[in-house]
Amino acid sequence: MRGFYALLLYLYPRRYREEYGEELQAVFNSLFEGALKVGRLEVIKLVLHEFFSLPKAVLLEHLRERRKSRMAKKFASRLDFRRGSWTEAFAALSPFLLFGALPTLIGYFHLMDYAPSWMGVLSVIFFWSFGLGLLVIGFVKRFPRWFMPFIGVPMPLLSLLLFNSLMEKLQGVWWYSLPWLLADVLQQSLLWIGLIFLVILLLVATRFIPRSWTFYQQLRDDWTLLSFVVYGALPFVLFITLNDYKNVEPFMFLALLILAVGGWLYLRSAVPWNKILYLQGGVAFSMWTAAVGKAIFHESSFPWASSSMWQTEFMDTIVTWLWLALIMLIPVAISLMPHSHNASQNTLPS
Repeated sequence: MRGFYALLLYLYPRRYREEYGEELQAVFNSLFEGALKVGRLEVIKLVLHEFFSLPKAVLLEHLRERRKSRMAKKFASRLDFRRGSWTEAFAALSPFLLFGALPTLIGYFHLMDYAPSWMGVLSVIFFWSFGLGLLVIGFVKRFPRWFMPFIGVPMPLLSLLLFNSLMEKLQGVWWYSLPWLLADVLQQSLLWIGLIFLVILLLVATRFIPRSWTFYQQLRDDWTLLSFVVYGALPFVLFITLNDYKNVEPFMFLALLILAVGGWLYLRSAVPWNKILYLQGGVAFSMWTAAVGKAIFHESSFPWASSSMWQTEFMDTIVTWLWLALIMLIPVAISLMPHSHNASQNTLPS
């Protein structure tokens, strides 16, 4: 009878059986041994009770398991951020809007000065929790399209660290004796070459790390995703560009909105060349907005800003834009290389 009851337990859902099977078997064994001591009639009563109540219990557990599975699938589908949906757009553009434009606006109007301290703490907790949540979802979902800007966000900081290390080793900088525009182009080439190095490192790592093959295949299918990764670096580039200037928050806010519009157009487009043009347009208009802001507030930002003329600072930002535009054209160069026979048709046409 004990063995027969153990076989009947297989009617329960597997997850329920693995969690409670031993406990149910132990309870039945204990009740059965107690009934044997009382008499045969008590054994018959126990067996009838267990066997008549078992179908109902099994049915209820299967229904509960099905309901749990349906709820889990529904919750997982909400985290999928379906391609082309507003949830995908919100997630992809959050580095520009939620973590860029919104804090800039709040800081410019000093809105948190009028709010209670607990609200400031809650807002910080919310932003950090939401940002970390998106990072976790992006890693769990194996780097979907909306996650590309998040990969690019820390790239300027890493490039800046590499540049500072290089400057410490060089000590004397010989190109300062050259005309200022040529010197600026050379210096910024060293500043932003780290981005090129990081993009190449990303490609190599995803190619040779087995767990990243899915992500690498995404890049092979649509090389514009690589440009979208670099596009995510722009908020930090803008921060570096405008960091020493006062009262430029409106220009920073406008530049971030322009980046968001460019990213939204990229997500809505299905033509590779149009995708590249939208991203290039977002970079161009945002950097030109920053350059105008530097020119307008150059004099009022002294001595925090550079002591150079506003024309020099304006052109310095334009040089930054040109370097970033060139780096974002890397996917075009890759698309012109020979591809394997199973390469996707979504690559840029030659």
